[in-house]
Order: sequence, then C-alpha cells, then structure tokens
Amino acid sequence: MITSPLSPAQRTVYWTVTVCDTYGSVNRTTGLHSASAVRQQHDFWSSKTSTARMELTEHTLLQARTITAFEDLPGAGEPTPLPDLPAGAQEVKRFFKFARVLDDGSLTGFGPAVLPTGDDVRYFYEWTVKNQERAQAVRVDVSTLRILDITLTHYTRELQLADLPDDDATSLVGQLETAGLYWIPVHENAGTCLHVPLADGSQMTISRTAADVQVPGSQYMAGGHGGWLAVWNDFNGASVEVYRSARQCMTRTADTAALTASVLDCARTHGGGPVLTDKAQQSHARAFAQGS
Repeated sequence: MITSPLSPAQRTVYWTVTVCDTYGSVNRTTGLHSASAVRQQHDFWSSKTSTARMELTEHTLLQARTITAFEDLPGAGEPTPLPDLPAGAQEVKRFFKFARVLDDGSLTGFGPAVLPTGDDVRYFYEWTVKNQERAQAVRVDVSTLRILDITLTHYTRELQLADLPDDDATSLVGQLETAGLYWIPVHENAGTCLHVPLADGSQMTISRTAADVQVPGSQYMAGGHGGWLAVWNDFNGASVEVYRSARQCMTRTADTAALTASVLDCARTHGGGPVLTDKAQQSHARAFAQGS
C-alpha cells in the first residue's frame, strides 16, 4: 500500500440526482460516488408516477495545495481573500491547514482539516506549542509543521444516464486517489485516457483498448467489453507497457483489479505520486516569532 502523500492537485468526482415531482417539490440526493448507485436512484424515481423530471449532475472537485508561511497569511481580523472564479467553475473556496514533514520529505496532515482564516492558523499553532507538555496533548515536533494554503474549486456538468462510467472505471480512479495519485483526463479521438504523473517526473497513461465507457468526465461511446492498457513513459524516449488486458475470458472487475495492482506497483517503483515537499526547511517556531 502506498502512503498517501499530498499531491500538488487532487481530483474527486461524484454525482447527484435531482428529482422534480408533479407537486412542485425538488429533492436532491447526497453525493453518490458509485455509478451503480446513480443508476439505482434513477430507476427508483423514474418508476414513480409522481416524478415529473430528473437531472443528473457530475461534480468535480479540484484541490490545489501549496506551502505558505506565517508572514503570508491574512492579517489579524482579516478574511481570507478568494482567488478569481475559474472559467466554467461553480464555486471556489480557500482555507488553510497544517501538515507535518515526514522523514522522506513528504507531508502528512496534522490538526483540523479546515482553518478558515489566518487568525485560526495562528491560534491553533500557539495552542499546539503551549499544550505540548500536557497529558492530553498530541506530541509533535513543531519545527516539522508546515502551513498548507488550499484552494478548492467545484465544477459541475449535466449529463445523461448513458454518460456515466462503469463501476470498474470508477473503482480504478477511486483507488488512484486513495493511493495519493492524481489523474488528468485527456479526451482524444480514440477516446478518453488518464495521465497519471509520478514523483520522479515520469508518467503513466491508462486507456481502454476498445471503445467503451471510460472514466469519470468521459463521453459515452458504444462498444464491447474492451480491455485496459497502461504504459509508463519517462519523456526521454523510454516507455514500458505496465499492463495489457489478457485475451482469455476475464471479468471486467478482475481485469480492472489486475490493472490497478500493476499501476500501483509501477507507482511505488517511481516514488508514488508527486509529493508536496518542504524545500525551505525553515523552523516554523522562528517564522512564527518573526511574524508576531
């Protein structure tokens, strides 16, 4: 299992079903992370005579993280300024959280998941420093703490039931996210493939070997079972086939599981996903003293 590093960008996809009935009520499901759950909701509500209309929405969350310093936080009493809303986005949020530097230079989360303002960051850091000697404190070397400046951008698009990916493709990208890998969908004439950047600067490309339902965000194209192809490339002319679906009878679920195992093995060999590392190696205790 790959230790989950914090990637420069993380992508999460889920879906919601909105139901409008003949009485004027509108109900929307919570986020559904399985395409089969979306289809079940669609089948359930479409069978009801009171259902007038249904809408399927795909939600994509892009989370970008950078290391910042105390002196660059919003000042005392100031709100956190938001970046401009990107084209096509529905909403953008910005907040902070702490991370701890591990021995290999990668970062792991520490403390609250969301610190909305600079004041919240300073308060939590000061509280952590003051409570290190208390019995209930979580022990941490405060010199290893770093502040992450996080921007969360929310995109949505309406889609039809036929646009949904199959559950095995959804399982694949979910396991990539769990393993700390992030993926970039690339739409080409032959279909949609995934580019998976790796820590050493190389990249894997995952694609279907026949036209088929592919990955969240892809368009539906009719086809048979198809298969998977994963290729590693170092951008210097070297490429290696990581996985190709066998031609003997194999269920799609087993095929996707074998693909996922091969992709994760390759990722381990090349350092996992690109990790957000601390290059400054400055003492945050010193930075805090300077910024106060």
